[in-house]
Amino acid sequence: MDVPFHSSNAMSRAHYAIVRKVESAPSPQSADQDLFLEMRSIEGQLSHPKLSLEKCKECLIMLLYCSTSVTSGFLPIDAFEFAFHHAINLAQTGKRVDDKRIGYLFCAEIMPLDHDLRLMLINTLRKDLESDEIPRICLALDNLISSPTEDIIPAVQSRLHDLLSHDHAYVRRRALFAFRALSKYNNALLERIHKNVVKRLKDSDISVTQAALVVAESIPDDNTIVRRTNDILAAESAYINDTEQDILLSILKTLRSLRLFQSSIPVLFDILQEHSGQKNPTLHSKAVVLEIFLLFSHIDLPLFLSIERSKKISAIQCIRHFLPSHNPNDVHLFMSCLECIDVSAWAGTTPDKAAALDGLEFERIMQLLNSVDELLRKKTLRIIKRVDSAILDGHVAALLRNAAAEPTALEAVILRTMEVRLVQYREDGGEYAREILEILRKIDEAVPEPCIFKGAIEAILTELRNPQTSGFVTACATHIITVLSEADVPLGPTALIVATALATEFSGTVSTSPVQVLSGLATRVRVCPAIVQEPCIIAMLRVRAECEEVPSEVIEAITTLSQTARRSIRSRCTEFLEYSQHIDQLLKIIRQAESPSLPDFLVSLQRHKNENTFRLPVTTPQISRTSSRASAHASNSLRYAAYATPEAIPPLRTRKAPKSATSAYGSPARTLSSFTDASNVSTSPTISAGQLALAAGFEELHLQPLPTGNLLDPTGQIDTMTSKPDLISLDNPFEEEHPHPLGASEFIEREGNFEDTWNQRLQRLEGHHLRVISSDVLPFIGELKVLVISNENTPHTKPPRPIAFRLRESEDDSCLWRLRCVDGGVGEHMQSILNA
Repeated sequence: MDVPFHSSNAMSRAHYAIVRKVESAPSPQSADQDLFLEMRSIEGQLSHPKLSLEKCKECLIMLLYCSTSVTSGFLPIDAFEFAFHHAINLAQTGKRVDDKRIGYLFCAEIMPLDHDLRLMLINTLRKDLESDEIPRICLALDNLISSPTEDIIPAVQSRLHDLLSHDHAYVRRRALFAFRALSKYNNALLERIHKNVVKRLKDSDISVTQAALVVAESIPDDNTIVRRTNDILAAESAYINDTEQDILLSILKTLRSLRLFQSSIPVLFDILQEHSGQKNPTLHSKAVVLEIFLLFSHIDLPLFLSIERSKKISAIQCIRHFLPSHNPNDVHLFMSCLECIDVSAWAGTTPDKAAALDGLEFERIMQLLNSVDELLRKKTLRIIKRVDSAILDGHVAALLRNAAAEPTALEAVILRTMEVRLVQYREDGGEYAREILEILRKIDEAVPEPCIFKGAIEAILTELRNPQTSGFVTACATHIITVLSEADVPLGPTALIVATALATEFSGTVSTSPVQVLSGLATRVRVCPAIVQEPCIIAMLRVRAECEEVPSEVIEAITTLSQTARRSIRSRCTEFLEYSQHIDQLLKIIRQAESPSLPDFLVSLQRHKNENTFRLPVTTPQISRTSSRASAHASNSLRYAAYATPEAIPPLRTRKAPKSATSAYGSPARTLSSFTDASNVSTSPTISAGQLALAAGFEELHLQPLPTGNLLDPTGQIDTMTSKPDLISLDNPFEEEHPHPLGASEFIEREGNFEDTWNQRLQRLEGHHLRVISSDVLPFIGELKVLVISNENTPHTKPPRPIAFRLRESEDDSCLWRLRCVDGGVGEHMQSILNA
């Protein structure tokens, strides 16, 4: 942001500073943190006992900026609760219109419609509506339009009725819109102002007439309004100047919602000739043309053709000059108008009606099938389907032939053929699914090795979420899931991922047996490519929730796969075997998912794993998780035993710890139980063996409660890595013991033990204590944050800066770590210890 303050239109230096800080932030996460801190600062300013209206207005403007700039979902729902009563007070006591506007705007933009404090606005709105000042009346009406509530109707209904006859057009127009906004809570409101709406349809101010037309759309069955609107169309058709076209557009749009009289149809043809025949038609003229054709689509075909014959005019021929235009907007206009007219009126498909277009024009329409504009292609496909659906079959065959000649364009071909089939089978989801699977099968045969077409997967799943008939989506999902359950029917990688996604989302709604789907997935997961195995297992986990029992062959298949697959697949296999025996936990995960889709189910699964404070007992051999360094010296057996269920014991600080390091390390379950009891937080994430071993090796660890205040370190010495201090710390009672020489077998055993290895390394640090920040706490979600802090703290010297670590698991069963410190010598010493 290079704009200086005096040119920025910022309200204050503070406003300018936060905008500058956010726009120059290195990442969205950093910007969100800056906004959060600014909100906390503003909260403190608003709590000042001598807060002025000007300062209140400034704070509310900055909060509005924060609300529009912060990442969606970053802030809790009630993040701005502290400012609501200040906004209401500003709207009530503001002397200037600008002050009241900010108060009203804040309430309209941020305060929920069902919030209790909205009742405090009712009296303010009523007073402003009864004011003699036009700006105050308009402010109150704007608030009613943008945020109507049911509670306010009794207080303002009478005054709103009076404002329909106000001297100022600004007030009359807003009063009409206010009635329309409030009518969603009480439909009788529009019936009570019926005469006023009819009167305002011929208001002297065009803006008021347009507002009355908008309100008239909400009263479709009123014959008086329908007749008056048709009369206005006939009267306005005589005006073709640009100043009157806005009202003409409003009339045409309203008639689409109401009813067009037969006597008004010739008027539409006259308007069409006038506006389409211009040498250089304006945007308003083109909009009028499109609205006329949209009205033509509501006219019966025999009546339409008879009026064309009586007027000796063809509606399509009036706009044919737009088709060869080099302006894409003109081509869009022509195709949109063409789509509104029955093909019998222009395509020459019936003997009694000649074609309205010549051969070159039909050829031009066919060329649009290969347009780079997706919307134009789909529009063309819909038109051609109505003429002859067999043309689209030939187009698909041509696309597949081109795919064989140009393998690099396979994904583009898939997307194009999917477009065609979706248009062809819009009403038949089962046939659409069959065609999609057939296209993917042919493409798989054309490639030398299996591959996944991500664009095709996204397009298929996205299209099924677009507004469709429920029958189409259900039929499509049912067919694909049924094929998935039939293990003898081959499915390529792309089709298999689509099927697993649909099985996850629709497993509880389709007619296919969940047990059959589960068995089919288990059969396929053993032979499918590794890249497809993970989504298959995730889908199996979701389908398992719909089954009363899991077939033995499914358990056998997953157990076998867990012994031979790569690490990430082994982890998913373990999850399936665990949750298959704990169906209550699995159902909880499904309920907590934001949607039934596979990605949201996976997010809920990961969240549950992070928040779960206990490990589900495993009935199958655990997949060991050791470092790659140790794996060279040990077998595939367990490196450490799973922790037992925590037992209730006194807090760690109240017991005398033995000075033997061996006895201290020998009870990880006791240590974990102590931490759980001391923290008293039931939703804390499970401490893994690596985290506990890392924590146990330091000289001093202090248990401190998690602060509820500022998330940043107040000293400013630590960067964003220390946004939440002291999540875990324990007093270390151990004293360093001199190691004795190890024999060969003992060395191998010790080298293969993760805890002993790390403890030996970490005990070499003296005069330091540890601060651990959990992996589910910002920043760096998924990584354990560790601070090594010196115990040296003299009163006249600046405390030394800590050493910061970030730890996370690697794909090859090792631990990746990153170190940051100010003192290079200390950092090298720390690095040499960890690399020893």
